[in-house]
Amino acid sequence: MTNPVTPNIGLNKIDRTSPSTTYFDLEKYIDQNADAVDRFAGETNESINALGKRLDTEERREVVLQPGLQIVNAERSAPFKLSGIKGRTLVNLAGRRTNRSVSNPATTTLSVGSGTTGNNTEAINVAVTNKDEGYIIYRQVGGSAFLALAGKYYVISAEVKINSISGSGLVKVGANAAIGADAVDKTKLGVWQRIYYGFTKSVDTAFDIIVGVCYAGGVYAAVNFDVKNVSLYEISQSEYNSITSYSSEQMVIKYPYVDSIQPVRNPYVIRYGDNLAPTLFEGSVESSTKVLSEYSAIVKATGATIVEYRSKLIPAIPNTNYTLRAKITLNGLEKYDGVYVDVLGYDEAGFYVLDTPGTSVSGTGNGTDIFVTPANIKTMEVRIVAPQGATVGDYVIEDITLNLGVTVKTHNPREDYILTLQTDLYSDPVTGMNADEVFEKGGQYTKLAKWKKLVFDFNHQYGYFNSYSGGKCVRLLTDIVDRNKTNQPVVTKYDGTYLKGGLPSSAVDLYSTADWGGGAIGLGIGVSSADSGWGDNYTPTPDEIKAFFMGWTMYNGSAIISEGLQTPDNPVNNLYNGTGIKLWARRLDGVNRIWVDGTFTLPTIQAPNWTPYQLVYRLATPTVEPIVSEGTLTFNEGDNLIEVGTGIVVRESNQLSVASNGVATFNGAKYPLKNKASLLIEFYRNGMRITPDSSGFRTPGSALEVSNGPAWASVNKEKFDPSAAYSVTYLMLDKSPIVPFTGSYAANEMSMFQELTGTVQQNATAVSVLMNKKADKYSQPGWISPTLLNSWTGILRYRRDSLGNVYIVGRPEGGTTGNGVLLFTLPEGYRPSDVIVFGSLWSSGSALLPLEITINTLGHVQIWNVGGNAYLDICLPSFLAEQ
Repeated sequence: MTNPVTPNIGLNKIDRTSPSTTYFDLEKYIDQNADAVDRFAGETNESINALGKRLDTEERREVVLQPGLQIVNAERSAPFKLSGIKGRTLVNLAGRRTNRSVSNPATTTLSVGSGTTGNNTEAINVAVTNKDEGYIIYRQVGGSAFLALAGKYYVISAEVKINSISGSGLVKVGANAAIGADAVDKTKLGVWQRIYYGFTKSVDTAFDIIVGVCYAGGVYAAVNFDVKNVSLYEISQSEYNSITSYSSEQMVIKYPYVDSIQPVRNPYVIRYGDNLAPTLFEGSVESSTKVLSEYSAIVKATGATIVEYRSKLIPAIPNTNYTLRAKITLNGLEKYDGVYVDVLGYDEAGFYVLDTPGTSVSGTGNGTDIFVTPANIKTMEVRIVAPQGATVGDYVIEDITLNLGVTVKTHNPREDYILTLQTDLYSDPVTGMNADEVFEKGGQYTKLAKWKKLVFDFNHQYGYFNSYSGGKCVRLLTDIVDRNKTNQPVVTKYDGTYLKGGLPSSAVDLYSTADWGGGAIGLGIGVSSADSGWGDNYTPTPDEIKAFFMGWTMYNGSAIISEGLQTPDNPVNNLYNGTGIKLWARRLDGVNRIWVDGTFTLPTIQAPNWTPYQLVYRLATPTVEPIVSEGTLTFNEGDNLIEVGTGIVVRESNQLSVASNGVATFNGAKYPLKNKASLLIEFYRNGMRITPDSSGFRTPGSALEVSNGPAWASVNKEKFDPSAAYSVTYLMLDKSPIVPFTGSYAANEMSMFQELTGTVQQNATAVSVLMNKKADKYSQPGWISPTLLNSWTGILRYRRDSLGNVYIVGRPEGGTTGNGVLLFTLPEGYRPSDVIVFGSLWSSGSALLPLEITINTLGHVQIWNVGGNAYLDICLPSFLAEQ
């Protein structure tokens, strides 16, 4: 018979129905019970101690988020706390431009012509037409070779795409002068490959960067290839010793192509949503599909195979399990042998490398597809497909879910978390030492700045020093008092050329090391006559030197003044030597010698598309600076898809380009963003986030405004508000170095409680500050740039002060003329209570004439009696906004 015991800790009880209870068993009822009580007490004590530790002792998990895409497994859902980011500087010694030739014009062709100077980002086509060595040669802008200094370490890189090849020879990237090269994988036709070659020399060695069928040793090939993004970096010995161990992906992250000099610019980290599937509004949809919400649509199967929906591309991790799920119904019943959802994957060149079965498998599916990504995948897209064999009818697609792993998860809308930092982080370009650092304290991100950038622009004064054949030495008359005099700066000119230290008083494209390390005020710069337009016999004034540093070249306008065709190159070497007529012109693209905007008036503004000379130097004493940040990063329990990158721009104002059909475009041709954009991330109207929805906001995957970068987005007429202020968060097309984010997350309750308490306190303080600042929501007025209508472009702004007075100023140009033309619309809060009339001026190109401007109660700003559109000169008296 089973002995009775207590239910919780199993103490022996006396069975009073048994004859055996006529005696008392000490072992059973005393010792065993005592042992059971003791075990229970010990286990309870351990549990209480463990709980106490979790509640009394802070425990965190350190985590390092590496550059690029990765999976991070977190023990629990918790926010990420940043502990540090360190800066890095890359200096491309090949600059922004190079001179390109071919090894032997009889055997090699070059699409841009031999001896051509152009931008390094330009894709050059090279054809080697016979069985001999044939390659493209890259030299410095002036045609001279690069110089490798003894005992220094370098890495050459370029992107190469082989279009066709025959023969056993190889295409290589490297250098001459017995330096060597590395081979391009010739089995990957039509694929851009970034190839790296590191080297060092024991003596100073002049060399050319070469790309092609070279170092052949009698093994040749006929080949056609493209090449772009040529780089030359000086690196440290430790990095040089490590480059052979890096994968190609690691090399691309560590040594990307950069334009001239680039720090870690605007770093960010994104934790993609647990559901990785984009909404149905983010992509392309066929007219036969009706989108009902973010993740539901009605798809009409007609008996023909149609891809009804393609999502925008999403980043993919190679060799990883993913799970796709969707609910599909026809006439109210689940059906998985007709319309289906699947995933296509692409490699770096955009070729298919993955085509999943999808959610329907010959009538036996259940709406789920678990698949593994291949090793060469880069991106994926989610599709809805109506196949030819599907039963004709209206299918309802719902709850599309794509997640990491093999577990089918409950559908949730995609929700990405992003942390962005708006700052530049430098370090020593070669050693990486003395890096700028970011840390978080009290909810505020702060930079310990050890480096600083100075731009040669209108904010500085300049002076003349001396002249020599073909150039002059001029000075930046700014006392850089905070410089570290023992650490030489990095100086680059407008075309990205890296200026070396030396004697600019006798040679061009040098800066004065004596001025930097000594006590002299200012810095000497050697400027060539070809760049400045100053002849050997002319001494430029300080304001003329300033005009040069703002992108303007002087020349003599008297030679063919009647035709108005003179430029700095017409006649050849058209320099100004002190006689004749002074003219100035600018380079169309800021680099090449294509001249526009010739003027007799000394320019006082920076030329468009101009990249000024810049100087990066180490500070004598580090400074602590607050930096602008936005967002937070939170981990989900389990696997998290994380991306670490650089180049994010947050909430940049963008005036939308409006087409004749009323569709307005972010990053359009008329109003491009300040930087070329590779991806538009978030959109805002009057400071509030815009989300894709059925009223017409969309972000297509194809390029529209190539000159502004491949990223664009549009708002349909019914969604667009011409009176609103729009802004956008986006990624820049130009690359910069990427570095890890170091931090931690709470691993127990005590850590989470402390973090929560600190966050509440910080938020309460922030809200209090905002409330004080916004006692009147207009107490801190800012200028707003509205979207101009009726083809008017240019600058026009309005603002409201703390008393409710509205101001409108600007100089729009090129629009529709006549009477009652709508210029733009003021939003609510900026409108008068009655119609008001102002006088202003319009330009015919040769004279200023009067016009009327009316503003009505709907906020319509209209122009009257306008007969020309050279420009409108608007500076209105303030008026009171009463509605």
